[in-house]
Amino acid sequence: MRIRRLPLRYRDELPEPPPPCRDPPTSLPARVILHVFDSIRTSFNKFGISREYRHRPSYDPDAFVSADQLSNIHPRDLVTDNVQDGAVHPGYPTSRLPPWPWKNMSVWRLMSWMMTGSDQKSQPEVTRLVKDVMNAEDFHVHDLKYFDARTEMNRFNVSEGSADTISILENDGWKQTGVEIMVPSREKNLNGNGHSFSVSGLFYRPLNAVIKAAFSEQSSKWFHLTPFKRLWKSPITGQEQRLYDELYTSDAWIQAHDELQKQRRDDGCKLERVVAGLMFWSDSTRLAQFGNASAWPLYLFFGNMSKYVRSRPNVAACHPVAFIPTVSFRKIS
Repeated sequence: MRIRRLPLRYRDELPEPPPPCRDPPTSLPARVILHVFDSIRTSFNKFGISREYRHRPSYDPDAFVSADQLSNIHPRDLVTDNVQDGAVHPGYPTSRLPPWPWKNMSVWRLMSWMMTGSDQKSQPEVTRLVKDVMNAEDFHVHDLKYFDARTEMNRFNVSEGSADTISILENDGWKQTGVEIMVPSREKNLNGNGHSFSVSGLFYRPLNAVIKAAFSEQSSKWFHLTPFKRLWKSPITGQEQRLYDELYTSDAWIQAHDELQKQRRDDGCKLERVVAGLMFWSDSTRLAQFGNASAWPLYLFFGNMSKYVRSRPNVAACHPVAFIPTVSFRKIS
Protein backbone atom coordinates (compact mmCIF):
# COMPACT_ATOMS: atom_id res chain seq x y z
CA MET A 1 0.00 0.00 0.00
CA ARG A 2 1.09 3.54 -0.60
CA ILE A 3 1.91 5.67 2.44
CA ARG A 4 0.65 9.23 2.15
CA ARG A 5 2.66 11.96 3.91
CA LEU A 6 1.96 15.63 4.32
CA PRO A 7 4.26 18.09 2.68
CA LEU A 8 7.02 19.38 4.89
CA ARG A 9 5.45 22.86 5.13
CA TYR A 10 2.37 21.36 6.71
CA ARG A 11 4.17 19.30 9.30
CA ASP A 12 4.34 20.42 12.96
CA GLU A 13 7.62 19.79 14.74
CA LEU A 14 6.89 18.84 18.28
CA PRO A 15 9.07 20.41 20.99
CA GLU A 16 11.92 18.27 22.24
CA PRO A 17 13.38 18.52 25.74
CA PRO A 18 17.09 19.03 26.17
CA PRO A 19 19.17 15.88 26.08
CA PRO A 20 19.83 14.31 29.47
CA CYS A 21 23.12 14.91 31.21
CA ARG A 22 25.65 12.24 30.92
CA ASP A 23 26.41 10.11 33.97
CA PRO A 24 29.15 11.74 36.02
CA PRO A 25 32.40 9.87 36.11
CA THR A 26 32.85 7.43 38.97
CA SER A 27 34.55 9.16 41.88
CA LEU A 28 35.49 8.31 45.45
CA PRO A 29 32.86 8.90 48.16
CA ALA A 30 33.02 12.08 50.14
CA ARG A 31 33.91 10.17 53.32
CA VAL A 32 36.29 7.24 53.56
CA ILE A 33 36.62 5.10 56.69
CA LEU A 34 39.97 3.37 56.75
CA HIS A 35 40.54 0.60 59.27
CA VAL A 36 44.18 -0.11 59.90
CA PHE A 37 45.03 -3.40 61.60
CA ASP A 38 48.36 -3.66 63.34
CA SER A 39 48.47 -7.41 62.84
CA ILE A 40 51.41 -9.38 64.15
CA ARG A 41 52.39 -13.01 64.27
CA THR A 42 54.74 -14.56 66.76
CA SER A 43 57.38 -17.10 65.91
CA PHE A 44 56.82 -20.79 66.54
CA ASN A 45 58.08 -22.15 69.84
CA LYS A 46 59.70 -25.52 70.35
CA PHE A 47 56.27 -27.16 70.40
CA GLY A 48 55.40 -25.66 67.01
CA ILE A 49 52.77 -23.25 68.40
CA SER A 50 52.38 -19.64 67.30
CA ARG A 51 49.95 -16.78 67.79
CA GLU A 52 48.35 -14.53 65.20
CA TYR A 53 46.94 -11.20 66.42
CA ARG A 54 44.66 -9.05 64.28
CA HIS A 55 45.31 -6.17 66.69
CA ARG A 56 48.62 -5.73 68.45
CA PRO A 57 48.11 -6.60 72.14
CA SER A 58 48.99 -4.06 74.78
CA TYR A 59 49.40 -6.70 77.46
CA ASP A 60 50.24 -10.41 77.43
CA PRO A 61 49.43 -12.16 80.74
CA ASP A 62 51.21 -15.35 79.65
CA ALA A 63 54.52 -13.49 79.68
CA PHE A 64 54.40 -13.39 83.49
CA VAL A 65 53.63 -17.08 84.05
CA SER A 66 56.44 -18.84 85.88
CA ALA A 67 57.41 -22.47 85.46
CA ASP A 68 56.23 -23.16 88.99
CA GLN A 69 52.69 -22.25 87.93
CA LEU A 70 52.72 -24.57 84.91
CA SER A 71 54.13 -27.70 86.50
CA ASN A 72 53.01 -30.04 89.27
CA ILE A 73 56.63 -30.44 90.41
CA HIS A 74 57.46 -27.66 92.85
CA PRO A 75 60.59 -26.91 94.85
CA ARG A 76 58.69 -28.16 97.90
CA ASP A 77 58.95 -31.67 96.43
CA LEU A 78 62.72 -31.41 96.35
CA VAL A 79 63.38 -29.70 99.69
CA THR A 80 62.08 -31.16 102.93
CA ASP A 81 62.01 -29.71 106.39
CA ASN A 82 64.84 -31.76 107.87
CA VAL A 83 65.70 -29.35 110.64
CA GLN A 84 63.63 -28.99 113.78
CA ASP A 85 64.78 -27.09 116.84
CA GLY A 86 68.31 -26.89 115.45
CA ALA A 87 68.67 -30.67 114.97
CA VAL A 88 69.70 -31.87 111.52
CA HIS A 89 67.84 -34.93 110.32
CA PRO A 90 69.71 -37.71 108.51
CA GLY A 91 70.02 -37.21 104.79
CA TYR A 92 70.35 -33.40 104.87
CA PRO A 93 73.64 -32.21 103.32
CA THR A 94 75.90 -30.86 106.04
CA SER A 95 77.34 -28.23 103.67
CA ARG A 96 73.88 -26.67 103.20
CA LEU A 97 72.68 -26.04 106.71
CA PRO A 98 70.07 -23.37 107.39
CA PRO A 99 69.73 -20.62 106.51
CA TRP A 100 71.09 -21.73 103.12
CA PRO A 101 70.34 -20.46 100.53
CA TRP A 102 68.62 -17.48 102.20
CA LYS A 103 70.22 -14.68 104.17
CA ASN A 104 68.78 -15.35 107.65
CA MET A 105 66.74 -17.83 109.65
CA SER A 106 63.53 -15.80 109.47
CA VAL A 107 63.47 -15.99 105.70
CA TRP A 108 64.48 -19.65 105.85
CA ARG A 109 61.59 -20.58 108.13
CA LEU A 110 59.11 -18.63 106.03
CA MET A 111 60.23 -20.24 102.76
CA SER A 112 60.34 -23.69 104.37
CA TRP A 113 56.75 -23.18 105.52
CA MET A 114 55.72 -22.16 102.00
CA MET A 115 57.36 -25.15 100.28
CA THR A 116 55.99 -27.79 102.65
CA GLY A 117 52.51 -28.85 103.64
CA SER A 118 49.58 -27.65 101.54
CA ASP A 119 49.86 -26.79 97.84
CA GLN A 120 47.63 -23.72 98.26
CA LYS A 121 50.49 -21.49 99.44
CA SER A 122 51.62 -19.65 96.32
CA GLN A 123 54.48 -17.20 96.03
CA PRO A 124 52.26 -14.09 95.66
CA GLU A 125 50.22 -15.09 98.71
CA VAL A 126 53.32 -15.55 100.87
CA THR A 127 54.60 -12.16 99.73
CA ARG A 128 51.24 -10.64 100.60
CA LEU A 129 51.41 -12.31 104.03
CA VAL A 130 54.71 -10.60 104.77
CA LYS A 131 53.78 -7.17 103.38
CA ASP A 132 50.18 -6.86 104.57
CA VAL A 133 50.37 -8.78 107.86
CA MET A 134 53.85 -9.24 109.28
CA ASN A 135 55.09 -5.76 108.29
CA ALA A 136 51.96 -3.98 109.50
CA GLU A 137 52.45 -1.42 112.26
CA ASP A 138 49.76 -2.95 114.49
CA PHE A 139 51.08 -6.52 114.13
CA HIS A 140 52.79 -7.96 117.22
CA VAL A 141 54.19 -11.46 117.43
CA HIS A 142 53.40 -11.85 121.15
CA ASP A 143 49.65 -11.55 120.31
CA LEU A 144 49.88 -14.96 118.63
CA LYS A 145 51.29 -16.84 121.61
CA TYR A 146 48.17 -18.98 122.07
CA PHE A 147 46.87 -18.66 118.51
CA ASP A 148 44.82 -21.49 116.99
CA ALA A 149 43.18 -21.06 113.58
CA ARG A 150 40.27 -23.40 114.33
CA THR A 151 39.38 -21.53 117.52
CA GLU A 152 39.42 -18.18 115.74
CA MET A 153 37.24 -19.52 112.90
CA ASN A 154 34.69 -20.77 115.42
CA ARG A 155 34.69 -17.33 117.00
CA PHE A 156 34.10 -15.79 113.57
CA ASN A 157 31.23 -18.17 112.78
CA VAL A 158 29.48 -17.35 116.04
CA SER A 159 29.78 -13.60 115.47
CA GLU A 160 28.63 -13.96 111.85
CA GLY A 161 25.52 -15.89 112.93
CA SER A 162 24.40 -13.09 115.26
CA ALA A 163 24.74 -10.39 112.58
CA ASP A 164 21.97 -9.19 110.29
CA THR A 165 22.34 -11.10 107.03
CA ILE A 166 20.42 -8.57 104.94
CA SER A 167 22.51 -5.62 106.16
CA ILE A 168 25.73 -7.52 105.43
CA LEU A 169 24.62 -8.29 101.87
CA GLU A 170 23.52 -4.71 101.25
CA ASN A 171 26.88 -3.34 102.40
CA ASP A 172 28.60 -5.64 99.88
CA GLY A 173 26.53 -4.35 96.95
CA TRP A 174 23.79 -7.01 97.08
CA LYS A 175 20.19 -6.14 96.37
CA GLN A 176 16.94 -7.91 97.07
CA THR A 177 14.00 -8.13 94.70
CA GLY A 178 11.08 -10.31 93.69
CA VAL A 179 10.58 -12.28 90.49
CA GLU A 180 7.38 -12.95 88.58
CA ILE A 181 7.20 -16.40 86.97
CA MET A 182 4.48 -18.19 85.04
CA VAL A 183 3.32 -21.46 86.53
CA PRO A 184 1.65 -23.82 84.01
CA SER A 185 -1.79 -25.12 84.89
CA ARG A 186 -4.54 -27.16 83.30
CA GLU A 187 -6.82 -24.17 83.03
CA LYS A 188 -6.99 -22.09 79.89
CA ASN A 189 -5.52 -18.65 80.25
CA LEU A 190 -5.78 -16.17 77.39
CA ASN A 191 -3.12 -13.89 78.90
CA GLY A 192 -0.37 -16.49 78.94
CA ASN A 193 0.65 -20.06 79.52
CA GLY A 194 -0.24 -20.39 83.19
CA HIS A 195 -0.78 -18.21 86.19
CA SER A 196 1.55 -15.53 87.49
CA PHE A 197 3.42 -16.45 90.66
CA SER A 198 5.56 -14.05 92.68
CA VAL A 199 8.80 -15.30 94.27
CA SER A 200 10.45 -12.98 96.76
CA GLY A 201 13.89 -13.11 98.31
CA LEU A 202 16.13 -13.03 95.22
CA PHE A 203 19.50 -11.55 96.13
CA TYR A 204 21.67 -10.33 93.26
CA ARG A 205 24.57 -8.06 92.42
CA PRO A 206 24.54 -5.72 89.39
CA LEU A 207 26.78 -7.10 86.66
CA ASN A 208 28.46 -3.74 86.05
CA ALA A 209 29.64 -3.64 89.65
CA VAL A 210 30.93 -7.22 89.44
CA ILE A 211 32.81 -6.51 86.20
CA LYS A 212 34.44 -3.39 87.62
CA ALA A 213 35.43 -5.24 90.77
CA ALA A 214 36.87 -8.17 88.81
CA PHE A 215 39.00 -5.96 86.57
CA SER A 216 40.35 -4.09 89.60
CA GLU A 217 41.32 -7.22 91.55
CA GLN A 218 44.76 -8.77 91.56
CA SER A 219 43.52 -11.80 89.61
CA SER A 220 42.84 -9.55 86.59
CA LYS A 221 46.54 -9.79 85.72
CA TRP A 222 45.63 -13.14 84.11
CA PHE A 223 43.00 -11.54 81.81
CA HIS A 224 43.59 -11.72 78.06
CA LEU A 225 42.45 -8.38 76.66
CA THR A 226 43.22 -9.06 72.99
CA PRO A 227 42.02 -12.25 71.25
CA PHE A 228 44.26 -14.17 68.88
CA LYS A 229 44.46 -17.30 66.75
CA ARG A 230 46.61 -20.14 67.97
CA LEU A 231 48.38 -22.07 65.23
CA TRP A 232 50.33 -25.32 65.23
CA LYS A 233 52.90 -26.21 62.60
CA SER A 234 53.63 -29.85 61.94
CA PRO A 235 57.37 -30.61 62.23
CA ILE A 236 56.99 -33.31 59.57
CA THR A 237 54.79 -31.84 56.84
CA GLY A 238 55.21 -28.16 57.72
CA GLN A 239 51.47 -27.56 57.42
CA GLU A 240 49.75 -25.20 59.82
CA GLN A 241 46.65 -26.13 61.77
CA ARG A 242 44.30 -23.99 63.84
CA LEU A 243 44.07 -24.77 67.56
CA TYR A 244 40.93 -24.09 69.60
CA ASP A 245 41.55 -24.20 73.32
CA GLU A 246 40.27 -20.98 74.93
CA LEU A 247 37.32 -18.64 74.47
CA TYR A 248 39.57 -15.75 73.48
CA THR A 249 41.00 -17.83 70.59
CA SER A 250 37.58 -18.41 68.97
CA ASP A 251 36.34 -16.68 65.81
CA ALA A 252 33.31 -15.25 67.64
CA TRP A 253 35.51 -13.44 70.17
CA ILE A 254 37.85 -12.14 67.46
CA GLN A 255 34.92 -10.83 65.43
CA ALA A 256 33.33 -9.15 68.46
CA HIS A 257 36.66 -7.51 69.35
CA ASP A 258 37.11 -6.35 65.74
CA GLU A 259 33.64 -4.79 65.60
CA LEU A 260 34.24 -3.05 68.91
CA GLN A 261 37.42 -1.41 67.60
CA LYS A 262 35.54 -0.09 64.53
CA GLN A 263 33.00 1.86 66.55
CA ARG A 264 33.34 5.62 66.64
CA ARG A 265 34.55 7.37 69.76
CA ASP A 266 32.27 10.26 70.62
CA ASP A 267 33.04 10.54 74.33
CA GLY A 268 36.69 11.53 73.96
CA CYS A 269 37.85 8.49 75.92
CA LYS A 270 41.24 7.14 74.84
CA LEU A 271 41.26 4.03 76.97
CA GLU A 272 41.54 0.63 75.41
CA ARG A 273 38.25 -1.09 74.54
CA VAL A 274 38.12 -4.80 75.26
CA VAL A 275 35.54 -7.58 75.40
CA ALA A 276 34.61 -9.18 78.72
CA GLY A 277 33.47 -12.78 78.38
CA LEU A 278 30.85 -13.68 81.00
CA MET A 279 30.37 -17.34 81.88
CA PHE A 280 27.50 -18.22 84.22
CA TRP A 281 27.15 -21.41 86.22
CA SER A 282 24.57 -22.50 88.76
CA ASP A 283 23.81 -25.60 90.80
CA SER A 284 22.33 -26.51 94.14
CA THR A 285 24.83 -26.36 97.00
CA ARG A 286 24.60 -28.16 100.33
CA LEU A 287 25.27 -25.86 103.27
CA ALA A 288 25.74 -28.54 105.94
CA GLN A 289 26.88 -32.12 106.17
CA PHE A 290 23.71 -33.06 108.05
CA GLY A 291 20.20 -31.92 107.27
CA ASN A 292 18.62 -30.46 104.16
CA ALA A 293 19.96 -26.90 104.34
CA SER A 294 20.92 -25.83 100.82
CA ALA A 295 21.18 -22.81 98.55
CA TRP A 296 21.09 -22.21 94.82
CA PRO A 297 23.81 -19.69 93.94
CA LEU A 298 24.57 -18.23 90.53
CA TYR A 299 28.29 -17.85 89.79
CA LEU A 300 30.12 -15.77 87.22
CA PHE A 301 33.45 -16.65 85.61
CA PHE A 302 35.37 -14.56 83.08
CA GLY A 303 36.36 -16.13 79.78
CA ASN A 304 39.27 -13.69 79.54
CA MET A 305 41.13 -15.94 81.94
CA SER A 306 42.72 -19.19 80.81
CA LYS A 307 40.87 -22.33 81.87
CA TYR A 308 44.07 -23.63 83.46
CA VAL A 309 44.25 -20.60 85.74
CA ARG A 310 40.50 -20.26 86.20
CA SER A 311 40.21 -23.78 87.64
CA ARG A 312 42.71 -23.13 90.44
CA PRO A 313 40.95 -22.55 93.79
CA ASN A 314 43.51 -20.01 95.05
CA VAL A 315 42.97 -17.63 92.11
CA ALA A 316 39.48 -16.56 93.32
CA ALA A 317 38.09 -16.55 89.78
CA CYS A 318 34.53 -17.34 90.90
CA HIS A 319 32.21 -14.39 91.55
CA PRO A 320 28.77 -15.02 93.10
CA VAL A 321 26.21 -12.76 91.45
CA ALA A 322 22.86 -14.12 92.69
CA PHE A 323 21.19 -16.46 95.15
CA ILE A 324 18.06 -18.04 93.73
CA PRO A 325 15.40 -18.61 96.42
CA THR A 326 13.96 -22.08 96.85
CA VAL A 327 10.23 -22.60 96.89
CA SER A 328 8.60 -25.46 98.78
CA PHE A 329 5.93 -27.28 96.83
CA ARG A 330 2.86 -28.61 98.55
CA LYS A 331 0.77 -31.27 96.95
CA ILE A 332 -2.94 -30.43 96.83
CA SER A 333 -5.24 -33.42 96.77
